[in-house]
Amino acid sequence: MSRTSCTVSRIAAMIAALCFLPVAVLFSQQSVRLHLEEGKSGAVWDIVQSPDGKTLYSCGRDSSAKSWNLVTGECIRMFRPQPATLVTAIALDYTGTRLAAGDMNGTLTVWNARSGIRYFDIPAHRLYITDIAITPDGKSVLTAGRDGVLRRWSLDDGQELWTVQSGMRWIQSLATTPDGTMIAAGGQDGSVGLFRLSDGAREATIGRHARRVMALHVSDDGRYLFSGGAEGALHAYDLSTRSVYRQFTLDAGYAHSLHLDRMGEKLLVGSMNGLMEVWDWKKRLRSAKLPAASYGTMKSLFDADGKRLLSAHTDGTIRLWNMQDAALLLSMAGFSDGQWLSFTPDGYYDCSSFGDRYVTWRSGDDVYPIERYRDLYRRPGIIEDVLRGGYTPGTAQASFTLPPSVRLLSPRVQQLFVFGSEKLEVVVEAEARDIARIERVLVYFNGRLVNHDAFTDYDVIQKNDTLLRIRARIPVLPGRNSIDVVAVNATRVRSAAASAHITVLTTGQRNPDLYVLTVGADRYTPDYPDLQFASVDAESLKDELSRQEGGMYQRVYPKALTGNGTTKDNIVAALKEFRDITSRDVLVLFFSGHGVRQRDKSGKQRYYFLPAGTRRDKVSTQGLAWEDFTAELRKLNAGRVILLLDACHSGDVSAGASNEKVAAALAGEAGIVFTSSSGNEYSYEDPSWGHGAFTKALLDGLRGAADFTKDNVVDWSELQLYVSTSVRGLTKGSQNPMVPRLEQFANFDVVRIR
Repeated sequence: MSRTSCTVSRIAAMIAALCFLPVAVLFSQQSVRLHLEEGKSGAVWDIVQSPDGKTLYSCGRDSSAKSWNLVTGECIRMFRPQPATLVTAIALDYTGTRLAAGDMNGTLTVWNARSGIRYFDIPAHRLYITDIAITPDGKSVLTAGRDGVLRRWSLDDGQELWTVQSGMRWIQSLATTPDGTMIAAGGQDGSVGLFRLSDGAREATIGRHARRVMALHVSDDGRYLFSGGAEGALHAYDLSTRSVYRQFTLDAGYAHSLHLDRMGEKLLVGSMNGLMEVWDWKKRLRSAKLPAASYGTMKSLFDADGKRLLSAHTDGTIRLWNMQDAALLLSMAGFSDGQWLSFTPDGYYDCSSFGDRYVTWRSGDDVYPIERYRDLYRRPGIIEDVLRGGYTPGTAQASFTLPPSVRLLSPRVQQLFVFGSEKLEVVVEAEARDIARIERVLVYFNGRLVNHDAFTDYDVIQKNDTLLRIRARIPVLPGRNSIDVVAVNATRVRSAAASAHITVLTTGQRNPDLYVLTVGADRYTPDYPDLQFASVDAESLKDELSRQEGGMYQRVYPKALTGNGTTKDNIVAALKEFRDITSRDVLVLFFSGHGVRQRDKSGKQRYYFLPAGTRRDKVSTQGLAWEDFTAELRKLNAGRVILLLDACHSGDVSAGASNEKVAAALAGEAGIVFTSSSGNEYSYEDPSWGHGAFTKALLDGLRGAADFTKDNVVDWSELQLYVSTSVRGLTKGSQNPMVPRLEQFANFDVVRIR
């Protein structure tokens, strides 16, 4: 796949180079270049902030709109037009509830901005939509296109209210007056026209530029209209007299966006040469000039409190700036598959489960993904502090440690077959590629970290400052298994994983046992919203898996905790009841309820599952911290662990504790983690299903709907595909189940249809 590169300096500057700033330095007498994988991101064309200032919406070339949490720096959810195409413009109503988008196909789509539910989509224009605006009363939406047509639609049901020919070759930009009486439109021909909102009639041509009008903005008091032309001129019109009040010309480039601060005194100009400038527009004096950020600034605006700036760029990033000193505070990049990455100029970042996979560093012929450095630089707390004003990014980090390398000498990378019931020999060789010695080797079996006490015949064959070679034996499961090994050096930099899939064939051996723990909490008032079906979901899944006894599994040991029985102590006690589980057995865990996250006194983020009745002020004592849960899980010698996580029914409750973030944190400890949703999406329940969408799909799949091959066995690949597809269908694309690091797992049989 082709990649775009730039030369950057040091680790933090490398990450900052996602912005494609050309900073050239030498490292070890070789240039270090950062590569952003093409096809995963694209130019951000439009941004709009919610009325409360807590959410930012963006759209662009990755065929989606996105919402961003401006408290945590996380991408909340994606909004995808159907069929998929580039999203060219977005608008948000004054309540922050409805999000409207226009796309390259000329389609207008309206979603619930918070939940992601699609209300309607309609073919609005023959050619693609160039701009979109929601009227101040929130009742209608305006669209303009390259067909030169201006249209008004009902925001409630998408009914067309009127259509007019603008008289322009095509309309480039739109703005409405705050009183909801007039529409301003800027044309490809350079004209600025005024139209009545009531019927679309054209009242006047208020001004004209030498070239196309790329940006319009109306002051909050409705007195002034601003326009920017491609020749670099800026005009300010007095709407009471409909005449030019001020005009001036930029030194370079031309305005692609215009925005006034709350006082109406400062005009922010985003230019296609990548610059942003702040003007005292009445005095025609430039008061600030931000450094060039990329090839083009597509949109820029003052944030809700007027102290910071937000900007969208052609390199695929959204940036947050300090208004006072024009310093860059944070960059955010979203990718076409829903992954995301937020990072500071001094190198700290947060990301989705594998959002750092698409950014790599290259030194000579060597390529290193940022993810290998995540133990050092992934710091969600710092990202939150930046957004809250509690952390000011500093200078770049001073060093760059090369990641170690690792080889899996046994078993070999190619698939192999092991006969008998003996334990599998694993031989691993790790080598330091820098001054930092090899500290340890991590071995993952079926995606789950193998505890040191689970090894037998563990030997260190060779160890020195640069090399570590170990040999050990681990128990394996009948059927298909995966082995992954990772080396970690003394500075906590990781190697790439070396992997092998094996198939274990045994004769005369018993089938594995299945251990099942399901937890469903649904009564949370008064501190959190109640849920309808969490307890039902837990009981139903336990009952369905119990039917596997005597089939694929010799014995099934099921346990369900529901209602007031979902206390932290009860969950831990239930796990302890499974202490007889062996490396030949399978453990299935299911959690349905609310999840939250909190920062402890040290600033560390802790994620919690909330038992029924948890009080908001007692989360740390009543809630089950997932890291405490995994500590108990490590004590069990299960051969395979499957964690089904439906623990984030409400995005409002989650406070950043999305299923996906929890899954990423748990994956290495638990094994396979299958979550009901991606990002901070809602997980839906509906009385017509009698379950949550995720559990309904799981139950249907286990009962045979996922048996695509018609062999009376549902394997993991079939179940994951069926559940993901079914949930998306049930929720009209608003909920998307996901498995972090799916490629780490060999396929295996889950249930036999009975």
